[in-house]
Amino acid sequence: VLEPDEVAALYQDYQAYQAKVPKHLPDPYKHKVHLLSTWADRLVHHPKILDAVESLLGPDILCWTSNLLAKAPGDSAFVSWHQDSGYWGLEPAQVVTAWIALTPSTKRSGCVQVLAQTHLGDDYRHHDTFKKDNMLTRGQEITIDVHPDEVVSLELAPGEMSLHHVKLAHASGPNESDEPRVGLAIRYMSADVQKK
Repeated sequence: VLEPDEVAALYQDYQAYQAKVPKHLPDPYKHKVHLLSTWADRLVHHPKILDAVESLLGPDILCWTSNLLAKAPGDSAFVSWHQDSGYWGLEPAQVVTAWIALTPSTKRSGCVQVLAQTHLGDDYRHHDTFKKDNMLTRGQEITIDVHPDEVVSLELAPGEMSLHHVKLAHASGPNESDEPRVGLAIRYMSADVQKK
């Protein structure tokens, strides 16, 4: 969705943003980042991103939130297997995440991984783990066994985007590469979605 020159400019803006806040970004600087920085706001309103989201949700959409998801080289941070619908409390489930890569997002660097077709059924039960390196606030985790052969890795080059449904089970591993893995997750929803 982004041309190489757009990605380069956005990554420079991200680096300038990061330089203004503590090394390990506290929550206020990672969540709803589009309200704090013009570079993230530009992504929220990018025509190619909006066109893709509108093809799924229709033209009457809202940006609910955005999350900066960065892992430094060698970072042990991870995201456990979960469904956003399991704890966001939004209905109907007309919510999609646009995950935009600003750097390479590979298996080695901890790209998003999904369990295909898990968005078609009911929510799985979750339990809170509060694991130290888990990037989720409570370490939420679905209570099913995940088999490696069922996992689909969403590897992205800088400027590429994945879209996933609010009910799709997903996770990401640590960054075992020598490069940062930086992405912005933008959560869009139909205008009729409400808090339960």
